[in-house]
Amino acid sequence: MPNNPSLDDLDVIARVDAVAGALDQLRGRFGAGQPSTIAFLEQLCGWTVDTIPGAHMAGITLVDPDGTATTPAYTDPRVAEIGVDQYRTGQGPCLEAASAHTVVRVLLDEFPDRWPGFTAALRRLGVHSYLCAPLRLAGDHVGSLNLYSVDGDGFSDLDAALLKIYTTVGETIIDLSRDLDQARRDVAGLRTAMESRAVIEQAKGALMFSRGIDEDAAFQTLVEASQRENVKLAAVAQRVVALLGKKS
Repeated sequence: MPNNPSLDDLDVIARVDAVAGALDQLRGRFGAGQPSTIAFLEQLCGWTVDTIPGAHMAGITLVDPDGTATTPAYTDPRVAEIGVDQYRTGQGPCLEAASAHTVVRVLLDEFPDRWPGFTAALRRLGVHSYLCAPLRLAGDHVGSLNLYSVDGDGFSDLDAALLKIYTTVGETIIDLSRDLDQARRDVAGLRTAMESRAVIEQAKGALMFSRGIDEDAAFQTLVEASQRENVKLAAVAQRVVALLGKKS
């Protein structure tokens, strides 16, 4: 006969279920419409705080290719303050997670040895435990998803695993979002190209009929007008179609 699950097991199951529920919300959010990247990152921070019990605040660190670090999304203004102090000194758990591509889990008491220049600014903010996971937002942009706790007990292995799930899903959705944007641009470009081609063909036909010239001569007439007036060929063709259409 199977053993009944322990209270610890039930706690783990409940926490994993909470993350699964957050991911379902995320999928629904994107199904209903594509939010901006910043809005999505803010929502991602909110979900981590809601579903990881020891997390009291969350934020995103983003490091641009030129090395400039920012905090584009967070759940508490103190996170932005921590970011400013960290980026000023060039050291800290968020930057280490982003640059070393590794999960960083640390207590405030460990800071003096690892990041002495960054420690003094932290004590006044009341944050004692940190958990940071690397987050890649684009090919040349790296960052981290960071959790902050006012408790001194630190984050667990389970917390680290759940945070890693969030970063994996976040990276995937942001990539898909960019792919979708590119696909939309490609479709718009193709539509424009097809519309331009159609109006050029119309203009060629109108010139051939009105001037009694062949197709090559009609096209050359359009090209010469485009070069002479320094406007796009499709714009010249549209004008020709409109002008000859009024005369017919």
